[in-house]
Amino acid sequence: MSSSLYNKNERILIIESDSVLGEQIKSALQKDGYDVTLVKNGVNGLKSIYDTMPHLILMDADLAGVDSYEIIELKQAEPLLAKIPLFLISNEAKPINMGRLPEGSVTEIFLALHAKPGELVKKINRQFGNMASELSSSEPSSGDVQTGKKILWVEDDKLIGTILSKKLKEAGFALFHATNGEEALKILESVIPDVVVLDLVLPNMSGFDIMEAIKKERATSHIPVMILSNLNKQSDIEKAESLGAKKFLVKASTSLDQIVEEIKALSA
Repeated sequence: MSSSLYNKNERILIIESDSVLGEQIKSALQKDGYDVTLVKNGVNGLKSIYDTMPHLILMDADLAGVDSYEIIELKQAEPLLAKIPLFLISNEAKPINMGRLPEGSVTEIFLALHAKPGELVKKINRQFGNMASELSSSEPSSGDVQTGKKILWVEDDKLIGTILSKKLKEAGFALFHATNGEEALKILESVIPDVVVLDLVLPNMSGFDIMEAIKKERATSHIPVMILSNLNKQSDIEKAESLGAKKFLVKASTSLDQIVEEIKALSA
């Protein structure tokens, strides 16, 4: 039985130049139920961060191509990526240059010699447990609902859930969070939000399906909908607009402050 608190929908990106160690860690994480991507150099690692938007990054401190420090600097410069926990694996023969690590950029450091897959899995399970506690504590209380604009936010990604829930509450919004279409439509039976923020890739019902349902009902058809998704094809944008979306933002290229400002504009 898995020791995790969840069904392990979290995505983990491993960037590891040591093929043997990388495969060992990948296998251990997959056995524990995680969705794992393994790449073996900095160039592919940097690309995979944007492509997969992982919940956690496990990275070799000594990479070819784009080095680890460059990846960390680029990651920290993007607000949506900066909050992704990063575990760094160091080779004893080449110590980490701590002066090149931005403050708060690395969650854990492991020596490669002691980076046993089983121990890493335990550390990662604990990390997601901590994140879940933060997410649950950020849910709005009944008192919050009485103040500020009401936002229905439909998103099944726990990492983005943790980050954006906190940011929206700090901005004074009353947040109603659903992780799928069925939950969202249930909330809409009793709450008329000022804005709906909607991911497109969701379990069971897609964001497009949810938007169609919202616009079909007289009570909710007037609510402005903002898309916040990793889909960025022109066809997706055009379809969302044809269904009535007022704004389309791509997660990987939008800062938290931009998201909050767009929601404020739509709810004004």
